Amino acid sequence: MTTSPDDAALDLASEVGPFFVLDRWAPDAGWRPFRELTEPDVIADRVAAAREMLAERSRVRIDEIEERATASIVFLGLAARLVSPAFASAVLADRVPHLQLDALWWQPVVGGPWPLARSNVAGAVSEDLAADLDAYVLQAIVAPALDTFARTFAVSPQVLWGNVASSLGGALTMLRTARPDRADAATALFAELLDRGTLAGTGDLDPAGPSFVRRSCCLFYRVPGAGICGDCVLDEPPKPA
Repeated sequence: MTTSPDDAALDLASEVGPFFVLDRWAPDAGWRPFRELTEPDVIADRVAAAREMLAERSRVRIDEIEERATASIVFLGLAARLVSPAFASAVLADRVPHLQLDALWWQPVVGGPWPLARSNVAGAVSEDLAADLDAYVLQAIVAPALDTFARTFAVSPQVLWGNVASSLGGALTMLRTARPDRADAATALFAELLDRGTLAGTGDLDPAGPSFVRRSCCLFYRVPGAGICGDCVLDEPPKPA
């Protein structure tokens, strides 16, 4: 079986780590259509499962785990899985997969990276990687899921797009470690994404670090016993009112 350049790029991306894996879909393997994650009932189930897990880990009652904060955290995990494979493909192979909702698949898990698969993907060597990532990943597959989370749980789109930027910041850190030969290219691409398009204004990158600081908060600090994330706009968790 011949491997297409797009599949080869995604296979190369998967070597960076589990957040960069986009499996090849197979029938009867328990995959569910990704489009489900644009349906309020489905994501409500995922958020409910996450609240139970957080309550157990924090040793508190489930009603002490804020649903809105949980929704933001769940979306952060999903965003990381959606952007990391494509970002690594762009950095390592100069190819941006042209992802489509109806060609993506997922499996429900509680904790850890979301299992994702693709049944069909097309792409091309790009002359503008940032523009293609914006069009074929951020707008094509991230935005529909983000809009559903925002409407269902009244989470600000500014917070959720900040989560996407944070996910790319995490992908950058892992790529720089795994492939130091492509560290400069990864940093430059992330800087472009923050400078224009959908993620403009979501955060600031110091290329010399490189360190990323987002301009919003994912609300993780609202989970009992949690602190703030390394890229948070806050210096410390707000004191309870």
